[in-house]
Amino acid sequence: MANVGDSCYRDTSGVAVLSLPFRIAMPDGSTRTDPSQWWLDQTARAASGYTESTLTQEDLDLLFPPPPEPSWIDTGYDTGLGWRIGWKPDDVAMLTGMYVLGQRAATLGSEQPVVVFDMLGQPHLMTFAEFDSLILSYGAARIQAAMEAAQ
Repeated sequence: MANVGDSCYRDTSGVAVLSLPFRIAMPDGSTRTDPSQWWLDQTARAASGYTESTLTQEDLDLLFPPPPEPSWIDTGYDTGLGWRIGWKPDDVAMLTGMYVLGQRAATLGSEQPVVVFDMLGQPHLMTFAEFDSLILSYGAARIQAAMEAAQ
């Protein structure tokens, strides 16, 4: 993985690249291959149009853009209770944390309700047993949606 400040090369338009092309054309029409060799030749280096540089955060953002979120992720999960819960990574993390805490509370004999926030930010109270059932359905639906999207 590349990091800010790592060595890179820039083409004539200033775009960062991590490796040089294998073959370059020289002004006389000949070619040079193997950048580990032609990069040492000042004439070939000049003909290539590449310069040495270091990576910036902007370069990394262009070289390694985050994958797009699947379209189904914005719809959330219909709880069947008249509201939806999200299934973006932050939503999954929050629900997982709530599940662990709710499970621990239930193990200790607490009947404290679990508060689940829907996609509109509205709180919904439920018992841990209700939440447990909801989370099992939620997980199965999320897996199904991801598998359908991958096909």
